[in-house]
Amino acid sequence: MKVFRFIRSGAAAHLFALTVMLATGSAMAEEAAGDWSGLLAGQLHIIVHVSKDAGGHYAATLESPDQGKVVLPADQVAADAGHFSFTIPKIGGSFAGTWDAGKAAWVGTWTQGRTFPLALARMTSRAAALAPPKRPQEEAIAAGPRPYREEAVTFASTAAGIKLAGTLGIPNGAGPFPAVVLIAGSGPMTRDEDVLGHKVFLVLADALNRRGIAVLRYDKRGVGQSTGDFAKASFTDYVADAEAALGFLKSRPEIAAGRVGLVGHSEGGLVAPLIAARDPSPRFVVLMAAPGMPLDQLWRLQNATISKVSGVSDADIAKRLAVQDKIYVDVAVAQDDEQARAVIKADVAQAVADKVSFLLPPDAFIANQTSPRTRQLTRYNPGPALRLLKTPVLALIGSLDVQVPTEANLTSMRAALQGNPRATVVELPGLNHLFQTAKRGALEEYGEIEETVAPAVLKRIGDWVVAQSL
Repeated sequence: MKVFRFIRSGAAAHLFALTVMLATGSAMAEEAAGDWSGLLAGQLHIIVHVSKDAGGHYAATLESPDQGKVVLPADQVAADAGHFSFTIPKIGGSFAGTWDAGKAAWVGTWTQGRTFPLALARMTSRAAALAPPKRPQEEAIAAGPRPYREEAVTFASTAAGIKLAGTLGIPNGAGPFPAVVLIAGSGPMTRDEDVLGHKVFLVLADALNRRGIAVLRYDKRGVGQSTGDFAKASFTDYVADAEAALGFLKSRPEIAAGRVGLVGHSEGGLVAPLIAARDPSPRFVVLMAAPGMPLDQLWRLQNATISKVSGVSDADIAKRLAVQDKIYVDVAVAQDDEQARAVIKADVAQAVADKVSFLLPPDAFIANQTSPRTRQLTRYNPGPALRLLKTPVLALIGSLDVQVPTEANLTSMRAALQGNPRATVVELPGLNHLFQTAKRGALEEYGEIEETVAPAVLKRIGDWVVAQSL
């Protein structure tokens, strides 16, 4: 069966449950027959071909060009003056939209286990329909000029046989330069930390390089050009890989080894404090949307917050949380990983039978919950490592962050860092988990927003890193 992989499992793999707010217009819709196109979640191109026979009956097919040349037949195609809908039985997908006169598009929801925003506008040409989403910051970087050089690098992890591949950006000039290692969030992240068409670390690295800071970013093990098996990697493995990156960076002749820091985003913000708590060499630590509270508590809060902002009812949220709580209890008493997997599968099967929805499709949810990384982090509390930090720390979180919900996490973060006089914790208004300027912080906004990282955030991080590097 063909299954659309609408979004990668990055930027926190349990986190993506996308919804939509429907916009309607008062004008009568255009005739539905013809070719329509749109971007699913701001990233995946969708083309729908609609025909109408002499009897007024509609038929349609759907393409997802980014995922191959397969054309899927639609069923239950319906259109009238204000509504358009269809199903794709082969993949269990469906679309329902209303006509928005202002956008001249069918604006609605694609559903395939979860829901995604999708607006279908009349397709003027195939080339225009397949145009990538606008990403002004990445486009400016590509256009140049760049006052720095980049080098493809490889280095060995502390784990036997694992080679990590990345990019080292070095400012123009003689050096040696202060430097940072960028540590990505959860999921199979490349060195650019790709999230819904955005390259978060590419933009951050460029901003730091332009401030005279060298930057090392790397593909996670088993991702991109790095070797290893991502699915089997544990949180301990990610820490070991980041330690290897730090050691490699300090060994380079262009780098001032005594002026190297760590920058961790989301789950990378768990890795960085662990390293700096036991290795005195990092000169500073930047935590971007980093968890400050026990992960089982955070994930429960995250589930509720994402569900709420996505329009899930309080009753359905309560059902989701009850399933999550049961899984945690059952896994805690499991004798080994095999038994834990069996327990989770049974709990999810019962939840599906009870018509409880998840933030991920059930199979993906099971795979995530049974991964070595999740099994380890469920029992992890970042507080002790944060309390051990003696180096300067800049911890940033957006007020609209639904993946690391702001209020509770800030309280924990501030409590853990209160003994460090060189720690600064800042809440940034109007920003989401990716530090984009957002309206609600909802996950479906990530791909729709053209901005990758708010310029004010790039400046704040750059100013602080430069000051710590003097």
